[in-house]
Amino acid sequence: MEALQRNLRLLIVVHAAASMFMVGLIWTIHYVHYPLFAYVGESTYASFQTAHVERIGRLLFVPWLTEGITLIGVLVLASLGGRKALRVPAVLNGAAMAVVLVISGFWSAPAHAKLADGFDKSVHDQLMTVNLIRSLAWTVCGACSIWIVFSTWTADHAE
Repeated sequence: MEALQRNLRLLIVVHAAASMFMVGLIWTIHYVHYPLFAYVGESTYASFQTAHVERIGRLLFVPWLTEGITLIGVLVLASLGGRKALRVPAVLNGAAMAVVLVISGFWSAPAHAKLADGFDKSVHDQLMTVNLIRSLAWTVCGACSIWIVFSTWTADHAE
């Protein structure tokens, strides 16, 4: 039983670390990086957009994958492992992650594909709008991951 507790603690700490990394990254992108798109010169914009997509993709791949895999683990433990205190934050985390995935797949990625041909203010404005929603959803993911850590810590200390 102690080994299971240790593994659960490790799982939720890794999940929280990956989630909080992604929260910081998405807000940095939203507040710093995306607004600067408008200042890139027309002659270099297409190569800039390509480099942005490649570099951000490499940066977020491992933490986002880690966040997703560990969330699945938390959801399984919350539903099958008798950890009732984890159910609400895990399900909210899953719902917020679903919002992130839908926005990324149906709005953000297509917007970047359109911007690959050159800067378009209307596409950029749409990207900023949907990315704000995505940033807020990721913030919910981060808050839920912290809630999960505290719920586990509280349950461990109540035993």
